Amino acid sequence: MTKFDKVFAAVILGFIIPVIVFCAFWWLSFLLKIDSRLWMVAGLFAGIILCIVLLRKLKRVDRFYTANYFPLAVLYTVYSFGIFGFFMGVPVFNVIPGILAGVYVGRKVKLLKQPISNFRSELKKAAIFSALILFLICCCSAWLALADPHTAANLQGMLKLSFEAADTVIWLLIVIGGASLLLLQHMFLLLAGKWAYQR
Repeated sequence: MTKFDKVFAAVILGFIIPVIVFCAFWWLSFLLKIDSRLWMVAGLFAGIILCIVLLRKLKRVDRFYTANYFPLAVLYTVYSFGIFGFFMGVPVFNVIPGILAGVYVGRKVKLLKQPISNFRSELKKAAIFSALILFLICCCSAWLALADPHTAANLQGMLKLSFEAADTVIWLLIVIGGASLLLLQHMFLLLAGKWAYQR
């Protein structure tokens, strides 16, 4: 296992834990109607401590590369919806988890010394799963855009249109944009996987 593999595993696992705990404390403060700033800070510190404890218990980060499909799928989904929420419903940056999935598959197959046929099979599975998640994200984004009465005016200002964007224009942007994102993610995932496998 190279230094890159260790850093990659530590970053993927180490980043998500503080974020989840931070968000949980933040949302809880709203539910309990208490000082949100204090709870946000407490959540961040609790997340960092929990992250350190869990990573120490793992001891060897190479277990990340032998994990079952289910925890990996959950991790991928959490990252995807986290990015979607962070960028306020704009799915452009949701190709990033797909790229990371490609890197993971490439390094996993290489580290486990599996044949090239396994690499192709695993990469295909990752591409299908990531496409399904991105499709779901795009559907959520489309629903938000269609439900927002200001979408047409926002598009008119953003694209500097001389006319108000009708529903047809919005639908065209949704379909073309969504299809383009799915295609881009697929290409980037395959390229990232091949690059990681050949390292």
